[in-house]
Amino acid sequence: MAVHVRRARERILYDRFRTVLSAGGHVTQNALFPVQVAVGVEGRLLFDGHKALLESLGFDIAPFGSDSVVVNGVPEGYSTEPGKVQTMVTDLLLVLSDDHASLPGMMQQAMAEKFAVLGASGGERLTSPLEAQRLLDALLQSDNPEFTSSGRRIISILPLDEIEKRF
Repeated sequence: MAVHVRRARERILYDRFRTVLSAGGHVTQNALFPVQVAVGVEGRLLFDGHKALLESLGFDIAPFGSDSVVVNGVPEGYSTEPGKVQTMVTDLLLVLSDDHASLPGMMQQAMAEKFAVLGASGGERLTSPLEAQRLLDALLQSDNPEFTSSGRRIISILPLDEIEKRF
């Protein structure tokens, strides 16, 4: 069995975000050192306007001055490294500005998908068989572990003779 790790993380995060959005709960990973990000006045207003949605997803983002925000926490699975947090905030601005007029149900699904893609792209490399097993276990608990929310394949079963040909 071959597993596309980034897509597996995407599926796991997507399922978590959908559950969180529908249940109203969240799991926030607090940053040891909060990260300040300049987003401009319009960006700051966008974050203020979507504060409840971001909190429901597990983001802890507070206003800082008139044109900046401070990221105190991120959803489980996201990195709290300053560079990755700055990239995440930039991506969040794009997501929020694209979907602000969507219907709430469609917005939840679209936001869950976009946040899952965003979270999966910043994932760390698997460094041990135990991490790989945890990822696989979490993936197999999904309603649809074979495909991402956008329909891309995550798992492929390869016959043993095909593997032998490659090595």
